[in-house]
Amino acid sequence: MTATRTRADAVRNRARVVAAAAEVFAEKGEDAVVPEIAARAGVGKGTVYRCFPTKEHLVAAVASERVRWFEREVRAAAAADDPWAAFAAFIELVADVQCTDRGMVASMSQSNELPELVEARAAAHEALRELMDRAIAQGKMRADADPADVRFLLGGAARALAAAGERDPAVWRRCASLVVDALRA
Repeated sequence: MTATRTRADAVRNRARVVAAAAEVFAEKGEDAVVPEIAARAGVGKGTVYRCFPTKEHLVAAVASERVRWFEREVRAAAAADDPWAAFAAFIELVADVQCTDRGMVASMSQSNELPELVEARAAAHEALRELMDRAIAQGKMRADADPADVRFLLGGAARALAAAGERDPAVWRRCASLVVDALRA
């Protein structure tokens, strides 16, 4: 009976740590530190490290959640009747989220190769490929457009805006519009 309770506590603690890390990463991006995450979660640093052996593992857990959000949103866009309009709206949505969530910017550009994040990235890439293929077939997207182009264009703009401390959603949307225009047929 004690082992079951301990396990339930561990699961709860892990969820609290991930939620707190998501908040701190949203505010501070890659500058987030484990002691602040632990304090926000209401646990000690030791609990964080029992759940995640390194900060890299914690970053991967949060980044994976964000990449899976990206995948869900792009899959919803891929189901739309007008794939080009859905693509443009999706890119604007991502820019809106990145404007307020520094962790999202870091998640999209993570070089972390932990399996959980690699798998999430592959699924998101596949979903984006599906949407882009539909927009290409529609004749509204460049025939040579590739999901890597979105990553470079949108990710590069997001990193530059985040580094500049830009928080104006209109500026982020303008950059999103430029990305969309760059991929227009």
